[in-house]
Amino acid sequence: MNLSGWKYEGRIISDTLQHQIMGIIKILNDPEKVQNRTWGGSLQKFIGNELGISDGQVRTIKRMMEEFDILKPGALNKRTIPDKSNLYSENGEVLIRLFESEELLKQKPSKDSYEQLEKIKEIYKLFYLKILVKYTIRDKDGNEFHPAVILLKALKKYDYLTYWEWYLLNTIITSDNDPEAEREFDKYLTNIRNGTLKVSDLKIIENVLSHSYILGNFAYVELIQIEGKKENMKITINEKNKQLINELLKEWGANDE
Repeated sequence: MNLSGWKYEGRIISDTLQHQIMGIIKILNDPEKVQNRTWGGSLQKFIGNELGISDGQVRTIKRMMEEFDILKPGALNKRTIPDKSNLYSENGEVLIRLFESEELLKQKPSKDSYEQLEKIKEIYKLFYLKILVKYTIRDKDGNEFHPAVILLKALKKYDYLTYWEWYLLNTIITSDNDPEAEREFDKYLTNIRNGTLKVSDLKIIENVLSHSYILGNFAYVELIQIEGKKENMKITINEKNKQLINELLKEWGANDE
């Protein structure tokens, strides 16, 4: 049986990515650095050189910033010289203010500033949590779905998922509410767990790192916990945010408690 992961951008939320996002924002907001260059011209290469990454990585981060509602989609395009007054969404403006607060606190090291920096780290997680619960992916037919909805519904029902069960979920369910697909998933998952369907008969043929990128981001914001790697992986709801998750599931009409 061939399995396909959900589509993803090739970056995981991390301190490194945060610094790179802030580096891109600083350059875009500085006309002296932009120097009337367009995004489709030499600006991508300049940013890459400034941050020590490839221009391909710059494009990936830019797409992620759009998908995460930091940049307004299309505002940073091939022909337009960046103008900070119309680049950022409301979420993007919030993130910039967080970055600026962090920078100021780092300039004056103290016990108090350290405590404030730790609080800002938690605010970052809440910021990305808000984004990820609303984050959507398009299936091959162009239909949008929320991966957080589908994953948390499955974890609520089955307690945990394994590496192979995660890819089975990705393959079968691409809608927030599709009872027929959910019944099909239940059938195959039951067959895996009772040994009727062997993992040796499963093959992941597309988006083979969705367990790293999509699950990695959900783990970062503490929606889920991941134990083990690949074939030894076990995915569960993070008890730290269980109450929040139950509220989200209730909002989505998916909480049976």
